[in-house]
Amino acid sequence: MHKINIQVLGSGCPSCKTLYNKVSEIAEQIDSDLEVKYITDITKIVELGAMSSPVFAINNQIITSGKIPDENEIKNIILEKLNP
Repeated sequence: MHKINIQVLGSGCPSCKTLYNKVSEIAEQIDSDLEVKYITDITKIVELGAMSSPVFAINNQIITSGKIPDENEIKNIILEKLNP
């Protein structure tokens, strides 16, 4: 298992907070050492090329944008990135 950079980006809206909470909870279940960063800097969102929020990104690559994926999708994506 190698280190990954998990990010949730958004303006601080309820959907963004919901996504952050879901991703954080699932990451904690997978590995307590995983850290999820919540970024509200609009400049960073634009740098990634996201057109809508919330944004779920790993290693500065957008995984989803403008939606909240379900728990299984989040878990599978994180596991896939940890064990390529």
